[in-house]
Amino acid sequence: MKVQESLFLVAFFSFAYAQLVKGQHQPPEDCQTKCGNIKIEYPFGISSGCYYPGNESFSITCKEDRPHVLSDIEVTNFNHSGQLQVLLNRSSTCYDEQGNETMSDYRSLTLDNLSLSGNNKLTAVGCNAFALLATFGMQNYSTGCMSLCDSPPEANGECDGRGCCRTDVSLPLDSYEFQFGSRRFLHQTSFHHFSTCTYAFLVEDDKFNFSSSEDLKNLRNVMRFPVLLDWSIGNQTCEQVGSTSICGGNSTCFDSTTRTGYVCRCYEGFDGNPYLSPGCQDVNECTTSSTIYKHNCSDPNTCRNKVGGFYCKCQSGYRLDTTTMSCKRKEFGWPMILLGKLPS
Repeated sequence: MKVQESLFLVAFFSFAYAQLVKGQHQPPEDCQTKCGNIKIEYPFGISSGCYYPGNESFSITCKEDRPHVLSDIEVTNFNHSGQLQVLLNRSSTCYDEQGNETMSDYRSLTLDNLSLSGNNKLTAVGCNAFALLATFGMQNYSTGCMSLCDSPPEANGECDGRGCCRTDVSLPLDSYEFQFGSRRFLHQTSFHHFSTCTYAFLVEDDKFNFSSSEDLKNLRNVMRFPVLLDWSIGNQTCEQVGSTSICGGNSTCFDSTTRTGYVCRCYEGFDGNPYLSPGCQDVNECTTSSTIYKHNCSDPNTCRNKVGGFYCKCQSGYRLDTTTMSCKRKEFGWPMILLGKLPS
Protein backbone atom coordinates (compact mmCIF):
# COMPACT_ATOMS: atom_id res chain seq x y z
CA MET A 1 0.00 0.00 0.00
CA LYS A 2 1.35 3.40 -0.90
CA VAL A 3 2.38 5.77 1.87
CA GLN A 4 -0.10 8.40 0.66
CA GLU A 5 -2.98 5.89 0.79
CA SER A 6 -1.98 4.80 4.29
CA LEU A 7 -1.89 8.40 5.51
CA PHE A 8 -5.29 9.04 3.92
CA LEU A 9 -6.86 6.03 5.65
CA VAL A 10 -5.35 6.98 9.01
CA ALA A 11 -6.72 10.52 8.66
CA PHE A 12 -10.13 9.25 7.54
CA PHE A 13 -10.56 6.76 10.38
CA SER A 14 -9.24 9.29 12.92
CA PHE A 15 -11.87 11.76 11.75
CA ALA A 16 -14.62 9.11 11.80
CA TYR A 17 -13.61 8.01 15.29
CA ALA A 18 -13.68 11.61 16.55
CA GLN A 19 -17.17 12.05 15.12
CA LEU A 20 -18.37 8.83 16.73
CA VAL A 21 -16.95 9.82 20.10
CA LYS A 22 -18.59 13.21 19.90
CA GLY A 23 -21.83 11.71 18.61
CA GLN A 24 -22.64 14.97 16.85
CA HIS A 25 -24.05 15.57 13.40
CA GLN A 26 -22.29 18.61 11.94
CA PRO A 27 -24.39 20.59 9.43
CA PRO A 28 -22.78 21.88 6.22
CA GLU A 29 -21.20 25.33 6.40
CA ASP A 30 -23.50 26.70 3.69
CA CYS A 31 -26.71 26.15 5.71
CA GLN A 32 -29.04 29.15 5.95
CA THR A 33 -28.74 30.39 9.54
CA LYS A 34 -31.19 33.30 9.57
CA CYS A 35 -34.85 33.78 8.80
CA GLY A 36 -35.59 37.48 8.71
CA ASN A 37 -33.89 38.95 11.79
CA ILE A 38 -33.95 35.72 13.79
CA LYS A 39 -30.92 33.45 13.97
CA ILE A 40 -31.67 29.77 13.51
CA GLU A 41 -29.77 27.81 16.16
CA TYR A 42 -28.73 24.20 15.51
CA PRO A 43 -30.06 21.51 16.19
CA PHE A 44 -32.80 23.42 14.36
CA GLY A 45 -32.28 24.16 10.68
CA ILE A 46 -34.11 25.26 7.57
CA SER A 47 -33.24 22.58 5.00
CA SER A 48 -32.46 18.87 4.98
CA GLY A 49 -29.00 18.17 6.37
CA CYS A 50 -29.02 21.44 8.31
CA TYR A 51 -31.07 20.23 11.29
CA TYR A 52 -30.56 17.29 13.63
CA PRO A 53 -31.25 14.13 11.57
CA GLY A 54 -34.16 11.84 12.26
CA ASN A 55 -36.38 14.41 13.98
CA GLU A 56 -38.62 16.57 11.81
CA SER A 57 -39.51 18.70 14.85
CA PHE A 58 -36.13 20.39 14.33
CA SER A 59 -37.04 21.36 10.77
CA ILE A 60 -37.77 25.08 10.38
CA THR A 61 -39.87 26.63 7.62
CA CYS A 62 -39.10 30.26 6.77
CA LYS A 63 -42.32 32.07 5.78
CA GLU A 64 -42.29 35.79 5.03
CA ASP A 65 -39.01 36.16 6.95
CA ARG A 66 -40.48 34.46 10.02
CA PRO A 67 -39.35 31.01 11.22
CA HIS A 68 -42.02 28.36 11.84
CA VAL A 69 -41.76 24.97 13.52
CA LEU A 70 -44.14 22.10 12.70
CA SER A 71 -45.01 24.11 9.56
CA ASP A 72 -47.29 26.73 11.10
CA ILE A 73 -46.15 27.65 14.66
CA GLU A 74 -44.13 30.86 14.58
CA VAL A 75 -40.86 30.81 16.55
CA THR A 76 -39.66 34.05 18.18
CA ASN A 77 -36.57 32.79 20.01
CA PHE A 78 -34.22 29.79 20.02
CA ASN A 79 -31.96 28.77 22.88
CA HIS A 80 -29.58 25.87 23.39
CA SER A 81 -30.98 24.72 26.72
CA GLY A 82 -33.96 22.80 25.45
CA GLN A 83 -36.62 25.48 24.93
CA LEU A 84 -38.29 27.36 22.08
CA GLN A 85 -40.34 30.52 22.45
CA VAL A 86 -43.29 30.43 20.05
CA LEU A 87 -46.55 32.30 19.50
CA LEU A 88 -49.83 30.42 20.02
CA ASN A 89 -53.31 31.67 19.24
CA ARG A 90 -55.82 32.41 21.96
CA SER A 91 -59.21 30.71 22.24
CA SER A 92 -62.41 32.75 22.65
CA THR A 93 -66.14 32.30 23.07
CA CYS A 94 -68.50 35.26 22.56
CA TYR A 95 -72.13 35.87 23.51
CA ASP A 96 -74.97 38.18 22.46
CA GLU A 97 -77.05 40.38 24.78
CA GLN A 98 -79.37 37.45 25.54
CA GLY A 99 -76.44 35.28 26.62
CA ASN A 100 -76.53 33.06 23.55
CA GLU A 101 -73.24 31.82 22.18
CA THR A 102 -72.36 33.51 18.89
CA MET A 103 -68.80 32.32 18.30
CA SER A 104 -66.44 29.74 19.74
CA ASP A 105 -62.99 28.48 18.81
CA TYR A 106 -61.28 25.78 20.82
CA ARG A 107 -57.58 25.32 20.14
CA SER A 108 -56.06 21.93 19.42
CA LEU A 109 -52.36 21.31 18.81
CA THR A 110 -50.18 18.30 18.11
CA LEU A 111 -46.55 18.91 19.02
CA ASP A 112 -44.90 15.75 17.64
CA ASN A 113 -41.52 15.54 19.43
CA LEU A 114 -41.91 18.89 21.19
CA SER A 115 -43.79 19.34 24.47
CA LEU A 116 -45.46 22.11 26.43
CA SER A 117 -43.11 23.58 29.05
CA GLY A 118 -44.07 23.86 32.71
CA ASN A 119 -42.98 27.53 32.51
CA ASN A 120 -46.36 28.51 31.10
CA LYS A 121 -49.72 29.39 32.61
CA LEU A 122 -53.20 28.50 31.42
CA THR A 123 -55.04 31.83 31.70
CA ALA A 124 -58.71 32.80 31.42
CA VAL A 125 -60.11 36.32 31.03
CA GLY A 126 -63.82 37.10 31.37
CA CYS A 127 -66.58 37.31 33.94
CA ASN A 128 -68.09 34.10 35.32
CA ALA A 129 -65.86 32.12 32.98
CA PHE A 130 -63.73 29.02 33.15
CA ALA A 131 -60.81 27.75 31.08
CA LEU A 132 -59.92 24.09 30.53
CA LEU A 133 -56.76 22.43 29.21
CA ALA A 134 -56.82 18.75 28.27
CA THR A 135 -53.92 16.63 27.02
CA PHE A 136 -53.85 13.24 25.35
CA GLY A 137 -51.26 10.47 25.57
CA MET A 138 -50.66 7.34 27.59
CA GLN A 139 -51.88 9.40 30.56
CA ASN A 140 -54.66 11.90 29.85
CA TYR A 141 -54.51 15.08 31.91
CA SER A 142 -56.72 18.11 32.45
CA THR A 143 -56.59 21.32 34.46
CA GLY A 144 -58.45 24.60 34.59
CA CYS A 145 -59.38 27.74 36.51
CA MET A 146 -62.43 29.93 37.18
CA SER A 147 -62.86 33.70 36.89
CA LEU A 148 -65.85 35.16 38.73
CA CYS A 149 -67.25 38.71 38.72
CA ASP A 150 -70.55 40.55 38.24
CA SER A 151 -69.03 44.03 37.96
CA PRO A 152 -65.76 45.36 36.54
CA PRO A 153 -62.89 44.38 38.87
CA GLU A 154 -60.52 46.99 40.18
CA ALA A 155 -57.80 47.96 37.74
CA ASN A 156 -54.98 46.60 39.89
CA GLY A 157 -53.34 44.34 37.33
CA GLU A 158 -53.90 41.21 39.44
CA CYS A 159 -55.04 37.98 37.83
CA ASP A 160 -56.54 36.70 41.07
CA GLY A 161 -59.84 35.09 40.07
CA ARG A 162 -61.88 38.28 39.50
CA GLY A 163 -62.05 38.85 35.76
CA CYS A 164 -58.91 36.79 35.27
CA CYS A 165 -57.52 33.48 36.55
CA ARG A 166 -54.45 31.40 35.86
CA THR A 167 -53.07 28.03 36.79
CA ASP A 168 -49.80 26.15 36.40
CA VAL A 169 -49.31 23.70 33.58
CA SER A 170 -47.71 20.38 34.50
CA LEU A 171 -48.19 17.79 31.80
CA PRO A 172 -47.37 14.06 31.65
CA LEU A 173 -44.17 13.32 29.71
CA ASP A 174 -46.02 11.35 27.07
CA SER A 175 -48.53 14.08 26.13
CA TYR A 176 -48.59 14.41 22.35
CA GLU A 177 -51.71 16.56 21.84
CA PHE A 178 -53.52 19.19 23.86
CA GLN A 179 -56.68 21.28 23.61
CA PHE A 180 -57.82 24.36 25.47
CA GLY A 181 -60.79 26.71 25.47
CA SER A 182 -63.16 28.79 27.60
CA ARG A 183 -66.85 28.95 28.42
CA ARG A 184 -69.17 30.97 30.62
CA PHE A 185 -71.17 29.67 33.58
CA LEU A 186 -74.87 29.75 32.66
CA HIS A 187 -76.36 32.35 30.31
CA GLN A 188 -75.84 35.48 32.37
CA THR A 189 -76.20 38.89 30.74
CA SER A 190 -75.65 41.45 33.52
CA PHE A 191 -72.04 42.05 32.51
CA HIS A 192 -72.43 41.90 28.72
CA HIS A 193 -71.66 45.61 28.33
CA PHE A 194 -68.12 45.17 29.68
CA SER A 195 -67.39 41.45 29.09
CA THR A 196 -68.90 40.10 25.89
CA CYS A 197 -66.47 37.21 25.43
CA THR A 198 -64.42 34.76 27.46
CA TYR A 199 -60.82 34.05 26.54
CA ALA A 200 -58.43 31.20 27.26
CA PHE A 201 -54.77 31.13 26.31
CA LEU A 202 -51.42 29.69 27.22
CA VAL A 203 -48.72 32.22 28.03
CA GLU A 204 -45.14 32.10 29.28
CA ASP A 205 -44.71 32.94 32.98
CA ASP A 206 -44.71 36.71 33.67
CA LYS A 207 -45.58 37.62 30.06
CA PHE A 208 -49.17 38.74 30.69
CA ASN A 209 -50.35 41.49 33.04
CA PHE A 210 -54.11 41.69 33.43
CA SER A 211 -55.89 45.04 33.02
CA SER A 212 -59.64 44.82 33.68
CA SER A 213 -60.37 48.08 31.84
CA GLU A 214 -58.57 46.92 28.68
CA ASP A 215 -58.77 43.12 28.65
CA LEU A 216 -62.35 42.26 29.58
CA LYS A 217 -63.76 43.94 26.48
CA ASN A 218 -61.53 42.51 23.76
CA LEU A 219 -58.22 41.40 25.32
CA ARG A 220 -56.60 44.46 23.73
CA ASN A 221 -57.06 42.73 20.36
CA VAL A 222 -54.07 40.49 21.13
CA MET A 223 -54.51 37.28 19.17
CA ARG A 224 -51.31 35.39 20.06
CA PHE A 225 -49.20 34.97 23.19
CA PRO A 226 -45.61 33.83 23.83
CA VAL A 227 -45.38 30.19 24.94
CA LEU A 228 -42.38 28.01 25.78
CA LEU A 229 -41.99 24.56 24.24
CA ASP A 230 -39.47 21.98 25.48
CA TRP A 231 -37.23 19.92 23.21
CA SER A 232 -34.45 17.41 23.65
CA ILE A 233 -32.11 15.24 21.60
CA GLY A 234 -33.14 11.62 21.06
CA ASN A 235 -34.85 9.43 23.63
CA GLN A 236 -31.86 8.22 25.66
CA THR A 237 -30.08 9.58 28.71
CA CYS A 238 -26.57 11.07 28.68
CA GLU A 239 -25.18 7.84 30.12
CA GLN A 240 -26.89 5.70 27.52
CA VAL A 241 -25.46 7.68 24.60
CA GLY A 242 -21.98 8.25 26.00
CA SER A 243 -22.13 10.80 28.82
CA THR A 244 -20.61 14.25 28.21
CA SER A 245 -18.59 13.17 25.15
CA ILE A 246 -21.64 13.84 22.96
CA CYS A 247 -21.51 17.58 23.69
CA GLY A 248 -19.02 20.12 22.32
CA GLY A 249 -16.12 21.72 24.16
CA ASN A 250 -16.69 23.57 27.45
CA SER A 251 -20.18 22.09 27.81
CA THR A 252 -21.81 19.18 29.54
CA CYS A 253 -24.75 16.84 29.05
CA PHE A 254 -27.96 16.93 31.11
CA ASP A 255 -30.85 14.51 31.06
CA SER A 256 -34.03 16.34 30.12
CA THR A 257 -36.24 16.83 33.18
CA THR A 258 -39.46 17.32 31.21
CA ARG A 259 -39.20 14.64 28.53
CA THR A 260 -37.00 11.80 27.29
CA GLY A 261 -33.61 12.58 25.75
CA TYR A 262 -30.83 14.97 26.71
CA VAL A 263 -29.68 18.56 26.24
CA CYS A 264 -26.19 20.10 26.21
CA ARG A 265 -25.35 23.25 28.16
CA CYS A 266 -22.32 25.51 28.19
CA TYR A 267 -20.27 25.75 31.38
CA GLU A 268 -20.86 28.87 33.45
CA GLY A 269 -18.94 31.76 31.92
CA PHE A 270 -19.04 30.22 28.44
CA ASP A 271 -21.41 30.80 25.54
CA GLY A 272 -22.01 29.33 22.11
CA ASN A 273 -23.66 26.32 20.57
CA PRO A 274 -22.76 23.16 22.54
CA TYR A 275 -24.07 20.94 19.72
CA LEU A 276 -21.51 22.21 17.21
CA SER A 277 -17.75 21.94 17.02
CA PRO A 278 -15.75 23.48 18.66
CA GLY A 279 -18.49 24.08 21.26
CA CYS A 280 -18.74 26.90 23.79
CA GLN A 281 -16.28 29.78 24.04
CA ASP A 282 -15.21 31.87 27.01
CA VAL A 283 -17.26 35.04 27.47
CA ASN A 284 -15.36 38.25 28.21
CA GLU A 285 -17.69 39.61 30.89
CA CYS A 286 -15.75 42.88 30.94
CA THR A 287 -16.57 43.82 27.35
CA THR A 288 -19.69 41.85 26.39
CA SER A 289 -22.94 43.67 25.68
CA SER A 290 -24.91 40.68 26.99
CA THR A 291 -26.99 41.37 30.09
CA ILE A 292 -26.76 37.69 31.04
CA TYR A 293 -22.97 37.46 31.25
CA LYS A 294 -22.03 41.07 32.02
CA HIS A 295 -19.78 41.78 35.01
CA ASN A 296 -21.06 43.50 38.17
CA CYS A 297 -17.97 45.54 39.02
CA SER A 298 -19.04 49.03 40.12
CA ASP A 299 -16.23 50.57 38.05
CA PRO A 300 -15.88 48.88 34.63
CA ASN A 301 -12.18 49.78 34.62
CA THR A 302 -11.60 47.36 37.51
CA CYS A 303 -13.02 44.35 35.63
CA ARG A 304 -10.55 41.63 34.65
CA ASN A 305 -11.57 38.68 32.50
CA LYS A 306 -10.52 35.12 33.32
CA VAL A 307 -11.42 31.80 31.75
CA GLY A 308 -15.00 31.03 32.77
CA GLY A 309 -15.51 34.23 34.76
CA PHE A 310 -14.14 37.60 35.86
CA TYR A 311 -12.95 39.47 38.92
CA CYS A 312 -12.78 43.09 40.06
CA LYS A 313 -9.22 44.29 40.69
CA CYS A 314 -8.62 47.35 42.88
CA GLN A 315 -5.49 49.47 42.62
CA SER A 316 -2.88 49.47 45.33
CA GLY A 317 -4.13 50.97 48.57
CA TYR A 318 -7.75 49.99 47.93
CA ARG A 319 -9.81 46.91 48.80
CA LEU A 320 -12.91 45.42 47.15
CA ASP A 321 -16.21 45.87 48.98
CA THR A 322 -18.00 42.67 47.94
CA THR A 323 -21.40 44.12 48.90
CA THR A 324 -21.24 47.01 46.44
CA MET A 325 -18.48 45.53 44.23
CA SER A 326 -16.66 48.86 44.49
CA CYS A 327 -13.15 49.75 45.63
CA LYS A 328 -12.74 51.42 49.01
CA ARG A 329 -9.62 52.97 50.43
CA LYS A 330 -7.89 50.70 52.90
CA GLU A 331 -7.92 51.86 56.53
CA PHE A 332 -4.48 51.91 58.10
CA GLY A 333 -4.00 51.83 61.85
CA TRP A 334 -1.73 54.61 63.12
CA PRO A 335 0.58 54.08 66.12
CA MET A 336 -0.38 55.99 69.26
CA ILE A 337 2.28 58.34 70.61
CA LEU A 338 2.07 59.29 74.30
CA LEU A 339 3.77 62.47 75.44
CA GLY A 340 4.72 63.03 79.03
CA LYS A 341 7.54 63.25 81.57
CA LEU A 342 8.98 60.03 82.89
CA PRO A 343 9.08 59.81 86.70
CA SER A 344 12.54 60.46 88.20
